[in-house]
Amino acid sequence: MVLPNPKATYKAQLLDYDALLLASEESCSYCLTQREVDIMLAFVDYIAWKTRYIATETPIDTDLIRTWSNNLARKLMDGCCEDNDLHRFTIDGIYQSSSDGGITWVDDPEDDPRNDYIGAPPLPGAASSAKKCAAADNVRSLFEQYRDNLISIVGATPTILAIIAGILAFIGVLAGVSGVGVGVGVLFLTMAAEIVQIGGTGISGAITFTVLQTFRCLVYCRMNDDGELTYEAWQGLLADIASEFDGFAETFFYQTVNGMGYIGVNNAATMGDSTAADCDDCEPCVEGCSDKFSVTTGTFIGEFDGYLRYGAVATGGAMVIQINTSGADECCELLDFHDVVGGANITARYHINCGDAIEGGNIHPGWTLEGCYNFLACQTTVGDGTYFEVEFLLNFCP
Repeated sequence: MVLPNPKATYKAQLLDYDALLLASEESCSYCLTQREVDIMLAFVDYIAWKTRYIATETPIDTDLIRTWSNNLARKLMDGCCEDNDLHRFTIDGIYQSSSDGGITWVDDPEDDPRNDYIGAPPLPGAASSAKKCAAADNVRSLFEQYRDNLISIVGATPTILAIIAGILAFIGVLAGVSGVGVGVGVLFLTMAAEIVQIGGTGISGAITFTVLQTFRCLVYCRMNDDGELTYEAWQGLLADIASEFDGFAETFFYQTVNGMGYIGVNNAATMGDSTAADCDDCEPCVEGCSDKFSVTTGTFIGEFDGYLRYGAVATGGAMVIQINTSGADECCELLDFHDVVGGANITARYHINCGDAIEGGNIHPGWTLEGCYNFLACQTTVGDGTYFEVEFLLNFCP
């Protein structure tokens, strides 16, 4: 039996805006159960309402109180549990961990929750451009349904938490799990806040038929002929989205694809009955030479302004990064490189010249700008476990 709500007079505790403006910005750790986190999240939206503050002579900055609300929600959804490590997503969507209370952070793809999604088998049939086209069309159709669902949600319950719940339900289906943890939800705070601002009309005005077709082509051009993305291709798709779109369209596609991970996008490609076999409107797909390289040792972090960034891993007593192409004549020109983190500890750099077989006897020391290579590597001295990151700018060989 469901009891009726009590008929008592409604009361609300008002916040002291002036006192909050003067409050310290220093951070402190608290221990909360999941129940306590859920209770606090239920009240976070109200922080962004001007009516929840004591009236004073100080004008209330609506952008500032919205930031307070979003930051609190993000922190409540991004805590430290089980291993007592801290975890976060960077502004670029890279998952990082800290074991020293947030003083230092390292990229942590192995523990990235998006890489734990359950992958579905690819579409049936032999690998072909037609299969790839059908897969990309399925992704496009699913995003159209997703857009329409968000319009319905914001029309019925225009709150940040309701929108994030709808997004996570969508991601959960694609991830092949019963629910997606709130940690992934932090990726959608900006998008949810923007949806509350623009409403259903703003969503439909930004995500049009033409925009969805453009997104379909971006997906198609990054897929292999089995209709799937590799981790590196997914990172490339994110870079393509950031380059192709702006405004809410960029937010919509970038944050959703980021939260889906490459496994989620691949699963989306299998969810549908598309018979599209002709994606000639997407051709020619212009691929960068960087697509020729894959990681042999290390982790691929992402593509930033055209630079491919990699993180070192321990092997043979040293920290090492090694990337190479699939063959002697598959080569790229090294236009530039940066030591992003820990560069002072890199003591050796190696390459193999284009045309030489990728084997130990052909490895040469050093990197030369405008050199044409099929193999690049660098490392610390044996016994030095200092983590480092390097990024490369590659182009087709002249």
